[in-house]
Amino acid sequence: MRFPDKLTVVVRDRGTGLPAKGIAIVLVLFAAHKNDYSVGPLITDENGQVQVTRAECEAAIKRAQEMFIMDYSGDLESCRPVIEVRLHSPEHIGAMLQQYKQSPDFWGQGFPDPKRLFADLQNVKNADYEHARITATEEQLLANSLLELPLVKKAA
Repeated sequence: MRFPDKLTVVVRDRGTGLPAKGIAIVLVLFAAHKNDYSVGPLITDENGQVQVTRAECEAAIKRAQEMFIMDYSGDLESCRPVIEVRLHSPEHIGAMLQQYKQSPDFWGQGFPDPKRLFADLQNVKNADYEHARITATEEQLLANSLLELPLVKKAA
């Protein structure tokens, strides 16, 4: 996969059109063999944005391969030419927080700043929204490195 130097994802509340701050998303790179790679979770800023660089994708792949030697193979270029951006489910966030609490040295090594990430994950607003995901092809990303992920609020 040819990934752009930088990808920007804007997360918006579909009802209001406003940027959604404090939302955790995950970018999925589909491996040609074995397991797919997850980049993130990444948490939106006050403008509802996250930015992902090619270098961050390559680092996430390397960390996954180092942590789980038998489960991953290949590099960014060998991934299929499509990505998925998804709202990180509250269930996965809860599981991540529990794993990190039980073994911070192991689970923290998958992230550049684990203390900050896991502290921030405790305050995300993902539970307020329905599951959402979008896909984009390599061609789409290279033509426009801005994606929008619209979110729908859960019924009260």
